[in-house]
Amino acid sequence: MSQMERMVTRMSFTEISEATGYFNTNNVIGMGKIGMMYKAVLPNYWSLAVKRLNNCQSYETQFLSELSALGILRHDNLVPLLGYCSEQNEKLLVYKYILHGNLYDWLHVGEGELKDKILEWPLRTKIVIGISRGLAWLHHKYEFQVVHLNLGSNSILLDRNFEAKISNFWGAKISSSGGLMFMNSNVINTRNSSFVDSGVWELGFVKKDVYDFGILLLELITRKEPTEINSFSYRFNGSLFDWITHLLSNSSDIYSVIDNSLIGKGFDGEIFELLRIACTCLNPFPIQRPTMLELYNTISTFGERDGIRNDSEILMQPEIAIANSSIDINTVSTFGERYGIKNDSEILMQSKIAIASSSNEIVELEIAETN
Repeated sequence: MSQMERMVTRMSFTEISEATGYFNTNNVIGMGKIGMMYKAVLPNYWSLAVKRLNNCQSYETQFLSELSALGILRHDNLVPLLGYCSEQNEKLLVYKYILHGNLYDWLHVGEGELKDKILEWPLRTKIVIGISRGLAWLHHKYEFQVVHLNLGSNSILLDRNFEAKISNFWGAKISSSGGLMFMNSNVINTRNSSFVDSGVWELGFVKKDVYDFGILLLELITRKEPTEINSFSYRFNGSLFDWITHLLSNSSDIYSVIDNSLIGKGFDGEIFELLRIACTCLNPFPIQRPTMLELYNTISTFGERDGIRNDSEILMQPEIAIANSSIDINTVSTFGERYGIKNDSEILMQSKIAIASSSNEIVELEIAETN
């Protein structure tokens, strides 16, 4: 835990409200599907992010708490829930404050906004590696598997070092080694959980995350909104897979969609390779899409020529079943880790992920509930 999280052990609803300026609109830092997010500044000047839930959605609070209690969100590329509290009909979720906000705002700079708020290619590759690392953790934990199902640039936060942090887990589903289980959208107890066929779980849920990751790669490469990206595929029967295949065989067309700020900077070959990887994620047949662990290990190799170790032996671990890779790693030009991106796929090499046994190991911020 960070020093801040050790210091802040208990807060009341009133104290959190005061820290947001009593939910002053000047402290709004984002609007999500389940509530408004506010910046909260504590008396010791530490900052937190506080989400004020719409319609008192207690089941969202319970589900996120469940993910935190299982240790699932305790990873460098995930945004952990620090705590929650309620008072009468008010419910708040408390998170770390992430300095640079969400990726969407960096990619889609509006009129009148700072034009220097444009990510250079090295930072984009760092972000891609962080996202793939976080998703590999979610998909390939030994005891529990989580699918995000809400992946997009607005659910990726960037810290002061532009390390990607995956957030917005309100729509996530979870399975365990005891069965393929996902929680209903309005309840969080096993009596009302549902069990699905393994094929449905893998192709309908896991590979949807992979597809969404592919869309996110296109967004990083083109700096276009997802709706605009989808519109490019219309003359290819709506298939992004066919559209990218066409682009990769036609140099004039490919340059017409790449973000202009990236062209001619010496990264064209790397951009093309990441575009090929995005194509594999968008395969119309889910079974033929790579796993997130394959993607992470592939993308991590982009920096091996600079002497940064790649733990690709993780693919050989018996506890993690890996399908035949649809990506030819040997054909991918390496790029990313030379920018200082640490490859920590050893996090996935544990024969068994230990689940914390006490609340003190799990709850970074205990929030008081008052009635």
